Amino acid sequence: MNRNQFGKILKTGISIGVFALMSSCGSPGDRAKSTPKLVLSPCSLEIEEQREFAELGALCGKYEVWEDREAQKGRRIALNVVVIPALAKAKPDPVFLLAGGPGQAATEVPWMQMPWVKKLRRYRDIVLMDQRGTGASNPLDFIKPDEKIPFKELFKPSERDPEVEELIKSFDADVTKYTTDIAMDDLNEVRDALGYDTINIYGGSYGTRAAFIYLRRHENTVRSLVIDGVVPMEMKIVDVFAEDGERAIGLLLSHCENDQECRKAFPNLRKKLHELISSLEEKPARVQLKHPRTGAPVTVTVHVETIRMTLFSALYDTQRTALIPLAVERAHGGDFSIFGALMEMASGNSEMISTGMQKAVLCNEDLALLDEDAESDESDRSVFSRSHMVSSFNEYCDCFRGAPKLASYFDPVVSDVPALVLSGELDPVTPPRWGEIASKNLKNSRHVVVPGTGHGVSGSGCVSDMIVTHIENASPAEIETECLDKIKRFPVFLTNTGPIATEKR
Repeated sequence: MNRNQFGKILKTGISIGVFALMSSCGSPGDRAKSTPKLVLSPCSLEIEEQREFAELGALCGKYEVWEDREAQKGRRIALNVVVIPALAKAKPDPVFLLAGGPGQAATEVPWMQMPWVKKLRRYRDIVLMDQRGTGASNPLDFIKPDEKIPFKELFKPSERDPEVEELIKSFDADVTKYTTDIAMDDLNEVRDALGYDTINIYGGSYGTRAAFIYLRRHENTVRSLVIDGVVPMEMKIVDVFAEDGERAIGLLLSHCENDQECRKAFPNLRKKLHELISSLEEKPARVQLKHPRTGAPVTVTVHVETIRMTLFSALYDTQRTALIPLAVERAHGGDFSIFGALMEMASGNSEMISTGMQKAVLCNEDLALLDEDAESDESDRSVFSRSHMVSSFNEYCDCFRGAPKLASYFDPVVSDVPALVLSGELDPVTPPRWGEIASKNLKNSRHVVVPGTGHGVSGSGCVSDMIVTHIENASPAEIETECLDKIKRFPVFLTNTGPIATEKR
């Protein structure tokens, strides 16, 4: 399998960033800012990766750390750092934003399009650091940023490719040194080098796992924490994907069965989905599709795991989820065009992931604990396959594994830091049960489940105001949730052109 196909497999990987804690000695927000050791320069309009930050008046720079932090010798890594300064006099504790993935770069997430980030910037600096192995911090990329996966290749099943093995060997990196704990020590060193004594941290998905590890190692530096789409230490990443995905697709099917118009448009949808899965398990379908963007005819072979991964990816986003009933109905009749469109939508995510960094994290952490051949409770009524999920993400792990983590690495993180814990009701990968588990160990926290929402809820309705209130006050008890009643599931698409009419609902 070539690089593009490998990226396709992992594009639905967890977008599953970093978070925060308060010292028990005094109020961190009242502390003075230290003298910085890292001096940044104005971002340049002439450098493509800095252009959008230059327009914000941001400061850019690189900070070198040891790749092998324990040995303190050998290769040095230049970490990419951006500080977007506060619009007014800055409070001493900035907001650090960490991306998910694993494999997303913080500087490549469109944070400034998010209203809550704009509001927080009024009085606080916004700090972005590309985690080692991502973005412009010695990236471990399988796909070049400008490389587009050909539509036809999206349908091909994965297989081991010597080209990928050679690519991994060519990395200017010891890939065993790109795990979350090492990266969080990088983050703390950058915090200190910028002269910030305490910080607020927001992160989502995998970033929440990074936040827990940062919290465990550097709790005294953090004032407040927001975690969105929670991955507690107790979750074995990938191992529970099928189980949590099954819950999400079940919620959608039940919604359609209980909605008069959806039920009428897509009768027996649950039965048709299972028949589709069973049929493709027995024999892949050879079909001709129109390219979603060009309209050109393309002949492809549709495999069951391609459909499973497409469904799992679509469940992340409520608008794409709304297309699933139509996709299943059409595919059950032999027309896979809607599935093709969903695959094309998702393929753009792959270029945002440094796949080598993702492998370095997952293969040395959660996947190292899993038995790929362990029995699961899958049945012929299951949509998703635990064994396929684990084997797909395990691919090439032998090229990345170093010393195994101690069992204590996955112990729960217990803290009194003020924490806002956010979960999406419909999330297929970090559903509310994981937020509930995390909130029990975050003793000064509030767990908010946002209705009708999938993976990542910060842009949903009034959640933006909740985040701002929490970071400003560091008091989860002050969060008001009545406004969540206005948030509803995105209506199901009855045709290619639109959803169920909202005025009829």
